[in-house]
Amino acid sequence: MPDAVDEVPDSVDDDVPDAVEDVPDAVEDDVPDAIEEVPDVDEVVDCPRCRTFHAGGVFGEAYRQARRNARRCTRCGLLHEDYDLVTQVLDGMENFDCKFYIPVVEELQLEGNTIILPEQVVLKLDEMNQARKSAMANKEGEASKDEASKQ
Repeated sequence: MPDAVDEVPDSVDDDVPDAVEDVPDAVEDDVPDAIEEVPDVDEVVDCPRCRTFHAGGVFGEAYRQARRNARRCTRCGLLHEDYDLVTQVLDGMENFDCKFYIPVVEELQLEGNTIILPEQVVLKLDEMNQARKSAMANKEGEASKDEASKQ
């Protein structure tokens, strides 16, 4: 056992500050105006068509755009289904055929989504429309002759 005992003070008054500094509740400069949502890991899809990953799952916009781009024609780069209805209504053709409408792909001219047709294609379409009209007139003439002969 030691012979001398050292005294230890009960408290230290010199180390306590006189006032406590105020800390701001929030730092306004570092807070963004909007928070971007990052998709959950469960919603990222490995696409077998384009061999990339798409955020948002199979219902996400990136997935839809990738599928749409995968259907583009390798010859002309257009999505033929965008022009199918116009082709049916105006020209009486079942589907858009880029080999017919765009004979030389390097000369393809677009105005927005509208294809500017070359002069030879316009002439060919006019000939086809005239032939279709005359065929319809012939059918109507034959039908009226059949009705007249029955009476």
